Amino acid sequence: MQKSFFHIVFLFGLLLSFTGWGQVDTTVHLSAVEIAAAKLRQLPVGSPSQEWTSVQLEKITATNIASLLGEETGSFIKNYGTGTLATSSIRGGNGGHTLVLWNGLPIQSPMLGLLDLSLLPVAGVESVSFQKGGNTALWGSGAIGGLVSLNNESDFSNQFSIENQTVLGSFGYWQQVGKLKIGNHKFQSNTRVSYEKGDNDFEYEIAPTLPKRQQTNANFRQRNIQQDFYWKLNQQNQLDVHLWRQDIHRAIPPTNVQNRSVAYQDDWSNRVIANWKHIGSHAIWNIKTGFFDEYQDFVNDLIRLQAHNHFQSYFGELTRQWTWRKSHQLLLGGTHTYTKAWSKNYTGTILENKSALFASWKWQHGNWAIQSSLRQELVDGGFAPLVPVAGLDYQLASFLNLQFKISKNYRLPTLNDRYWTPGGNASLQPESGWSEEATIRTQSKKGNWQWTGAITGFNRLINNWILWTLPQGQNFWAAHNLTEVWSRGLEPRFSVSFHQQDIQLQLKGGYDYIRSTNQVALETPRIAQGDQLIYTPTHQAFGKLALEWKGIYGSYHHQFIGSTEGINDPIPAYQVGTVRIQYNTTINAYRGNLFFTINNVWDANYVVVERRPMAGRHYQLGVHFLMAR
Repeated sequence: MQKSFFHIVFLFGLLLSFTGWGQVDTTVHLSAVEIAAAKLRQLPVGSPSQEWTSVQLEKITATNIASLLGEETGSFIKNYGTGTLATSSIRGGNGGHTLVLWNGLPIQSPMLGLLDLSLLPVAGVESVSFQKGGNTALWGSGAIGGLVSLNNESDFSNQFSIENQTVLGSFGYWQQVGKLKIGNHKFQSNTRVSYEKGDNDFEYEIAPTLPKRQQTNANFRQRNIQQDFYWKLNQQNQLDVHLWRQDIHRAIPPTNVQNRSVAYQDDWSNRVIANWKHIGSHAIWNIKTGFFDEYQDFVNDLIRLQAHNHFQSYFGELTRQWTWRKSHQLLLGGTHTYTKAWSKNYTGTILENKSALFASWKWQHGNWAIQSSLRQELVDGGFAPLVPVAGLDYQLASFLNLQFKISKNYRLPTLNDRYWTPGGNASLQPESGWSEEATIRTQSKKGNWQWTGAITGFNRLINNWILWTLPQGQNFWAAHNLTEVWSRGLEPRFSVSFHQQDIQLQLKGGYDYIRSTNQVALETPRIAQGDQLIYTPTHQAFGKLALEWKGIYGSYHHQFIGSTEGINDPIPAYQVGTVRIQYNTTINAYRGNLFFTINNVWDANYVVVERRPMAGRHYQLGVHFLMAR
C-alpha cells in the first residue's frame, strides 16, 4: 500500500514538472479557461450527465433535490413521505453511495454517511448537476453510484434584484422564499431566506374494507438563511464566501400498523465555505476552506429515548489546473478533512483525519476526448484503496456519440459503523470494487423537430458491503463486511422536441432495468444468494410531456416504480402523475409567474417504504416575482 502512495507522489511530481517546460496556449481567453476548469472535475469524460440552470428550475415542480432527482432523472428515491427522510438509490446502491456537493465540498454526515435529500431546497442554488456512475477518483469516498453538485454562482452584471416566491398547498403546506441581490462589476451580495412548513395530516387507506385513517404527528418546519459574497479583486483573482444556516423540526408519524407516535427530530447546521480562485497566464489555482457544524436530536418519550449527535468538520483543498499544448488539460489537487464527533453512544470524542492527493489528465483532439484520474487517500494513518478511472468520448459521426468509462470506487465505513456502542466495528474495511459503463447516444434535427436517444449499460461489483446484522448468540445488531453486491442494468433515454416561433413542445422519458443482487447468502437478515436488494426495484420508468406557448407553460410527468421487497413486507408496484400549469409574464424589469400543481393526480394509494403511507391527490398554488435592474 505504501508503494501505491509513493507512486502517486511520483505522478504528482512528474505532472508538476510540465509547468517548467510545457508550452501553454496563451491565446485561449480567460473565460474559456474558467469554463474548462469547472467541467474537468465536475463533468468528467465517459458518462452522461444532466444540468439545470435557475431558469430551468423555475419550470420544475420539485421544491427539493429529492423530488428533482426523482422527477427529472428517473432515479429511485426512497421516500418516507412529505417532509420526512428521502434518500437515493442510484443503480442499485444505497443512500451512502450518492455523494452530494455544495459548492465543491461534500455535505454528507460523517456519522451516518448519507444525506436527507428532502432537506436541500432547490431555491437555495443557482444550478444543479447530476452524474451517474463512479466518481471516487476525483471526489473521494461515497461517489459510487452518482454525484450531485449544488452550486451558488456569481453574476457581476447584476446591480439590484429582489425575488419572492410564495407557495400554498394541501395539508397545511406553505413555502416562502425571498432573495435579494445587490452589487456591481466588482462585488456581489446574494441573500436568501426561506421558510417551509406543513401539517402533513392527509388521510390514507389501510385496507379497502376499513375506514380511512388520518396521519398524525407528521408536521414539519424548515428554515434556511443563506448569504453569498463574491469579490472580483482584479482580472485574475476572485474570492467567494458562502454561508448557510439551516434548522429543521420534523415530527415522526406512526406507521400504518402503529396507533400513536410522539417522536420528533430536530436538525441544525451551520456551513461556511471560502474559495479563492486565481486565473493566471499559465494555470488556474483554487484554494478552498470550509467549516460545517451540525447537530441532530431525536426524541421519543414513549420509549424514553433521547439521542443527541453533534459533529464538526474542517476542510482544506488546493487544486491547480492548466492547459498544455492546446489539447491537454492537467489537474492536481490535495484535500484534508478533520472531523470531531460526539454522541452518548460513542466512547468519548471521536476524531478523524482524512488526507488525499488526486490527479487528472484530459486530452481532447478532433472527435476524441480521453480522461484519466487517480486518487490516493490516507484515513487516520491507514491507506484507502488506490482508485483510478479512465473515460472515453468519441464522436463517431455527426449524429452518433460513444462513451465508455471504467473506474474503481470505494466508500469508507461511517463513524457510526466503527464507533457506535454497541455494534460498532473498528476493524471494518471500506466497501470497494470496479464499475464499467458504456453509452451510445444519437441525435438528429430536421426542420423544427429535434430528437435524441441514448442507452447506457453498466456493471458494478462491490466487495466488503457493510451490513448491520444480528449474529447468532448476540442480543444487539452490529456492523460487518458481510457480502458483495453485483449491480448491472440498462438505462434507455429519449427526447423529442418541436420549436416554432412561440411554440415549444417536448416529450422525454426513460426506463431503468436494474439487477442489484447479493452474491453471498446471509442468515440474519435472511437473504439468499442472488436475491435482489431490498428497496431496489428492478423496473422503473418515467415520461414527461411539456408544452409552452407564449407565456403559458404546461407539463405532465408520469412515473412507474416496479414492485420490490421491504424488510418485512413486499411493496407493490405503483404509478403516480403530476400536472403543472404556469403562466409567465415580463414587463420591463419585472418578471413573474403564477403556477398550479396537482401532485398524485390519479390519487394512487401507494407506499415507497413499507408501512409508510404516501399522500393522495394534493395541490399547490404559487406565485413567483422577480425585479432586476
